[in-house]
Amino acid sequence: MADDPKKGRDRELVSEQEHEVAYLMRTAKVTRQKALEAIRQAGPSREKVMAFLQGK
Repeated sequence: MADDPKKGRDRELVSEQEHEVAYLMRTAKVTRQKALEAIRQAGPSREKVMAFLQGK
């Protein structure tokens, strides 16, 4: 759980940290560049990033 309960759960967010980019690369089967682009374009929401990578 997040440090601040008002902000929601950490697992619902994604950042440009190396382990999170690696996770996106593995699960969405994309390059590092595409994973970083998705984070920058879709924002920190993991759901939105995955939708971006799936082309939705």
